[in-house]
Amino acid sequence: MSLRATPLDWPEWMGETVKLAAKDDWTFEGTNGELQISPRKSAPTVWVIVSRKAASYDTALLTMLNVYKQEFDSISFNVVKLPETVDELKQVLDSADQQAQLIYTVGSKATVAVHTLYQGGKLPVVSVNAKDPVLMGLIDDYRGSGDNFAFTSLNLPANVTLSFLLKYMPELSQIGVLYARTNKSAYLTQFLPLQKEAERRGIRVLGFEVDESNEEQMLERVMASEISALKSQDGNLDTTLLWLTGSSSLLARVDEINGLSQNLPLLTVVPEAVNGEEHSALMSVGVSFVNNAHQAALYGIRILRDGENAGGLPVGVISPPDISISFRQAKRLEKAVPLVLLEMASDVYSENGSVVRSQGMSVERQ
Repeated sequence: MSLRATPLDWPEWMGETVKLAAKDDWTFEGTNGELQISPRKSAPTVWVIVSRKAASYDTALLTMLNVYKQEFDSISFNVVKLPETVDELKQVLDSADQQAQLIYTVGSKATVAVHTLYQGGKLPVVSVNAKDPVLMGLIDDYRGSGDNFAFTSLNLPANVTLSFLLKYMPELSQIGVLYARTNKSAYLTQFLPLQKEAERRGIRVLGFEVDESNEEQMLERVMASEISALKSQDGNLDTTLLWLTGSSSLLARVDEINGLSQNLPLLTVVPEAVNGEEHSALMSVGVSFVNNAHQAALYGIRILRDGENAGGLPVGVISPPDISISFRQAKRLEKAVPLVLLEMASDVYSENGSVVRSQGMSVERQ
């Protein structure tokens, strides 16, 4: 039977210099005939609670795995789909309490649900791929939660977003903002703040609220009626643009939106919605899923490895924003892209769709 070593049963054949020098990092067990030395800190286990199936969540998880692989020799991840009921989520969190050292919530829905049940809980929690926690009413201050939650954000402040839209279109007079009725986080954190900031500057904002369960709010009808309303102020739509929020159901329909847009430029908060394909937004100004997840991974590492307090970490907001530009779309729309935006862009696609710049670096053609 192996017993934990004490000063009385430390092996006579082993000098105590080892024990005294290594006691902070190692534990010692054994008898006079055998000594077992083990790391004081075992490989951590991280639980990840995912809102639902989504390509953006896959990107977030893969990014975090790559970051952790570089920082830890050994670590385990347990990924769980957000349960349907409160009782089931409580069971998941109880299990995490027993088995994990850190929880990630992936997506706004999972973040809100876990925060509601687990604020002040035993384990630190870090949000990833979720909207602004202040605008969602989860915390009051960007300096940190003060409890067991550390937040990152996919949102930019509304004044920052609008400043870039004005760089693209200095004479901007109207914005049509597309969001899904079911995506409350996009409405609260992306539509309402932009509407307030734009109208403060005399720029009209119309909400394109899409709800495919309601015949009157299906995408085609909403686009037709709201663009007609935009034309009442800007007949040729020369000083008007469309802004696509991070509503996943609409991000998957960029091709349809372009087809119904009557050649209005489509800009978006999601960098991944801009690419070299035929169906792409013209430009994005926002936070990429990769960069947000990278920041969330670093927050988790600081908590696990360095012992930092989750509640003391400020809300993670990427600055400057990620900008992506498709010159294929610019050519289709016959819309020029200001040089100042091209200079700032991290990802640029040429008129034929090839990658010219990726993550801020020029891409050499073979």
